[in-house]
Amino acid sequence: MGMVLKFKTWLMTKAMEYKRKKDPFDGRKADLFELPADADGMCNNSYFFGANGSDGHSLIMRVGKRNMPLCEIFVIYVTPEGHLYTSVKDHYPTDACPMKVKCIEPEKHFKIWFEDELLDTKTGKTLPCKYELDFHATLPIFDAMQHSDFRGMARAFARPKWNKQFFKEASGDTGVAKIKGEKIKTANIPQRHYEQAGHFTGKMILDGKEITIDMPGSRDHAYGKRDWNYMSDHIWIMATTEKGETFNFSLVDYPKVEGVFCGYSNIGLDHDESLIDYKIIEWDAADGKAPDKFVLDCTFTDPTSASGEKTVRITAKRDNNLYLTFQNCDPNQKTVFFFQEGVGEIDFGGVKARGSIEYGFNPDRSRWKIK
Repeated sequence: MGMVLKFKTWLMTKAMEYKRKKDPFDGRKADLFELPADADGMCNNSYFFGANGSDGHSLIMRVGKRNMPLCEIFVIYVTPEGHLYTSVKDHYPTDACPMKVKCIEPEKHFKIWFEDELLDTKTGKTLPCKYELDFHATLPIFDAMQHSDFRGMARAFARPKWNKQFFKEASGDTGVAKIKGEKIKTANIPQRHYEQAGHFTGKMILDGKEITIDMPGSRDHAYGKRDWNYMSDHIWIMATTEKGETFNFSLVDYPKVEGVFCGYSNIGLDHDESLIDYKIIEWDAADGKAPDKFVLDCTFTDPTSASGEKTVRITAKRDNNLYLTFQNCDPNQKTVFFFQEGVGEIDFGGVKARGSIEYGFNPDRSRWKIK
């Protein structure tokens, strides 16, 4: 790393640390966040839950809400035998959303309800499904801006040439800039994106058959301004071991800032260690489907080692996949981003885990940067 890049990275790190100190994370406030009635359609409030058993049993779901006619949703259910069921649509009328989420106790307990149809991908039939789940946290929240080591993120913002236009455009690309004519209420809603490990329990009724849900997993809550078109492409992995330990990796490219990443792991630990660097070993965009096998090296903080860090080889193998499209919940808008929402096995340095393997792409292929 050259001296100029080192200095710019140091400056950006200090700026991020100052923002963290000025606006500390409040888990209770974050978990109780609701969309203000006057927030415009670019303000998002989304919940992701992923339950994964070591026997191949998985239940992955997300609901994204805005003050718009449509809400975003998906459900992926995989039986221990590998039978795949998925939600039949990725958008539903907001006033008839089949998934509901309620915070029972901030930072500790959530309830999730779903009632609609799932597609049996083997037979092509749609089957009635409903479930009620409880999520109980097993570890504290990991918030990207409160708990991350900023060196990696700061380096991504330090690489481009700095000028007034860069900072203006970079803020817009990441979705945090105030746009001319935008409502003040929306502009003042801070962006948050955080995860938490936990355990899921409950019952599912699928085609009249009762299924017990009792699996470890994680939740993700994100809110604030989000325009899917700001992202060029992304990778997101959230994995859980049979002991309930978690690994998270997030990588996203924007038009002006590439290689923005964050993540953490508590596998083999009683606390989270932050991701400070990564290297992609094996990857193929595969014409927008992305690979069934993805390999990377992740370097985490490690205060017990002489170097203060450790590197782990990660191999993710996708077994099942659901194709999704997003248009910011505007029924009159064309698709501005599409997902490959996968489920599969993750090898974390020899430790077996299971979870979500998500790849996203902008329809403009010239913007794809992940290599």
